[in-house]
Amino acid sequence: MSYDLKDLNVLLVEDDLSMRELLRDILLAFDVGSVETALDGSRAYDLMRRYSADIVIVDWLMSPVNGLELVKRIRNAKDSPNAYIPVIMLTAFTDIKRVKECRDAGVTEFLAKPVTAQTFYSRIVSVIEDQRTFVRSETYFGPDRRRADRPYPGPDRRSDGSIVNIDSQNWNDSHTIA
Repeated sequence: MSYDLKDLNVLLVEDDLSMRELLRDILLAFDVGSVETALDGSRAYDLMRRYSADIVIVDWLMSPVNGLELVKRIRNAKDSPNAYIPVIMLTAFTDIKRVKECRDAGVTEFLAKPVTAQTFYSRIVSVIEDQRTFVRSETYFGPDRRRADRPYPGPDRRSDGSIVNIDSQNWNDSHTIA
């Protein structure tokens, strides 16, 4: 399905000039209505006060404020211009530890470099089609991290007030704990 993106405002945060221009050109080829760019997280945060972005696309590795620090600030700062904005993290760091760091910081979607126009578009579509509910707890604020509605086959262990760490659970196709 193809979307009309003429009304979409994107904030692109990328410090590398050639990558920033390439991504901007791809967004314009998608017929995105408006693309503003920033060289680092600090400049992006300031720009968010003046620019009404619908999506932030941010590179991880930047200085002085990297992409992960920017996401944490967007999600948690009292003066955040829009704590609910969808954020797509763009990075070459794709090991599971880094992906979980992004998830736990409140990133909406993750996009690995090198990027293709097709995968770039698919992440934008994912943000449009899968508008996840936001969750607030003592340690997290951001889009609901659960990607699947998995039925729990066992007894309700939370009735005693305990916390279940889903990262330590191994789920197989039949939704039973391994």
